[in-house]
Amino acid sequence: MEIILRNGEKIKLDWNLMVLEYLEEYEGGLEQLKKDVEDKSRRFRTFNFIIYCVISAIYPEELSYNEAISLVDINDLDKIVFFIIQNINNIKLENNLVDNEKLHKHNVKSFKRK
Repeated sequence: MEIILRNGEKIKLDWNLMVLEYLEEYEGGLEQLKKDVEDKSRRFRTFNFIIYCVISAIYPEELSYNEAISLVDINDLDKIVFFIIQNINNIKLENNLVDNEKLHKHNVKSFKRK
């Protein structure tokens, strides 16, 4: 699945270890993230966090939370959320810790908390 960012760049929504690393930083972990996606009162905040995680992990340059959110066209929000939900349901929580060796082995940029 591919989206076009507001700056005109095309990026492919592609699952990688960095997306998972960002998502694991969600308060309450991945199980809470799944619950909050379903909770209408938390949905907006949760979707923004998901967008930040996906774009920050895939985009070739380091982005702040606001930069990542502002790059996404509102028409692509559903694609990103669907992409994450589709992939999160396939994750075994006990196997999702990512160490630096795996990150470098898969040529994924180092995780930096914003």
